[in-house]
Amino acid sequence: MKKAIFIVLILYAFNLNAQNYDLIVKANGDSIACQIDSITDSKVYFEMKYNNNWIHTVIDKYEIIEYKYDVVNKKLAVFKSGSSYIDQIRKPANYTDKVMYANRYLFGPSAFGIDKSMKSYTNYNIFVQDFQFGISDRFSLGAGTSIILNPVYIMPTYTYQINDKSALAVGDLFLFTTYDNFVYGNLFYGLYTRGSLDNNFTIGVGLWTSIEGKDETETIDPDMNPSFIEYNTRINTVSPAFNFSTQLKLSSNLYFISENYGLKLNMSPVAELKEDNSSYGEITVRSEHFAREETIVAGILGLRIINKKNPLKSWQISAVYIFAKHEEIPDKYKQPGWETYDNGKDYSFIPIPLISYSIKF
Repeated sequence: MKKAIFIVLILYAFNLNAQNYDLIVKANGDSIACQIDSITDSKVYFEMKYNNNWIHTVIDKYEIIEYKYDVVNKKLAVFKSGSSYIDQIRKPANYTDKVMYANRYLFGPSAFGIDKSMKSYTNYNIFVQDFQFGISDRFSLGAGTSIILNPVYIMPTYTYQINDKSALAVGDLFLFTTYDNFVYGNLFYGLYTRGSLDNNFTIGVGLWTSIEGKDETETIDPDMNPSFIEYNTRINTVSPAFNFSTQLKLSSNLYFISENYGLKLNMSPVAELKEDNSSYGEITVRSEHFAREETIVAGILGLRIINKKNPLKSWQISAVYIFAKHEEIPDKYKQPGWETYDNGKDYSFIPIPLISYSIKF
């Protein structure tokens, strides 16, 4: 513990401009913020806070492991009550490793948590707004929506650091629409992250549940020539989901990032048949749902570019891919007159460019 505090203090001292204390690390592990007055062959004379008062005192050198000048930042050190014994060191706002970016890939989280009181905002393709808040060093809360406030998602995450190279996390992604055709989706997930803050990978497993869509039957006047018919799809899904993400440092401010997901959806698409009821002067559109399984593999590949002058800001340039394999449509709905929402395609591949901008607070 004493060695860790000392190393952190030295690193922070190079990056901070606030007035600093000197540091004495005792053999029993205590770290003291002080002002060193003088040093002899056998003793160190210094001023420290004790019982809420600053006093001049002395310590034998054999009781000291190390001493350094001007390394304890006054704004970051947390002291034990009434003294200048150091309890912990807070991270500065421009500390950009774990605090800034190691907790997040392009969208999905890693198991390296965001620090307490840290906040971030990310804009995806102008359309989607994402917010992240560090409630504590282990618990964070994310939320986001589009510029039309539909849909909305909420994402709490709890992280646990096993050691310097490994971490675990559990979380939940709850998504819902705010108007029109109601959609609800929920992903409960667990994550394991392995590696350093710069180079790491995350494996995730989860359970996805969703409800979407509604049944409809519409009647069309024969004198009208509708140019568009909406094909509704009702999805009631409980499905395992899988995730593999990785981050690789390419240079001091450039990272390669990849997120990849897989899941199966138990879909209930609509097939529609137009029936001419001429005796009644109308055309009835009959809708039927049928079961169809869909396997989806999706992900994001891209680069994170951290602003050299202000590391609180970054750009992410990436591409989203979505590959879907559909189960074959039943023969009944391949007959003339029937139409389905995807015209019976068994495969689809959709690439989408994605540019995002992030700022940390």
